[in-house]
Amino acid sequence: MVVIAIVGILAVTALPFYQTWTQRAYGSQANLMMKSLMDGQIMYYLENNRFYPLVGEDIFIPYEGAGSPSPASALDDLERALKIKISQSQNFRYTIINYDNEYCGVTIEAPFALFKGQPRDYGTLVAVVTKQGEVTYVGP
Repeated sequence: MVVIAIVGILAVTALPFYQTWTQRAYGSQANLMMKSLMDGQIMYYLENNRFYPLVGEDIFIPYEGAGSPSPASALDDLERALKIKISQSQNFRYTIINYDNEYCGVTIEAPFALFKGQPRDYGTLVAVVTKQGEVTYVGP
């Protein structure tokens, strides 16, 4: 009985550490993906003198199982244009918007907190890159 009680106490104290660890892992993954997207946008701008996608052709990649990317060829087009690999996942939803080739905004959303201080059921990371190559992260 004593051993079971000790194992139970250890399990209860380990759960918050596990949750913090997974939150940090997903936050790091979102940061790395955002960095790749921003670097890809800068390289695309240097090669084409505009951001990807065209103005008015925003890209939306929903959670896996929540619908198809918009436009339908968004994943393949994004891979070709920015030379990075993004796939639909249950963890992240992406929105990429070109604002008149002056700057480009990227949003990564998750159905859980990505960083400390965010609500438990929603996390977001937003970044904007200007045509001068300046990247600004909004949020944590």
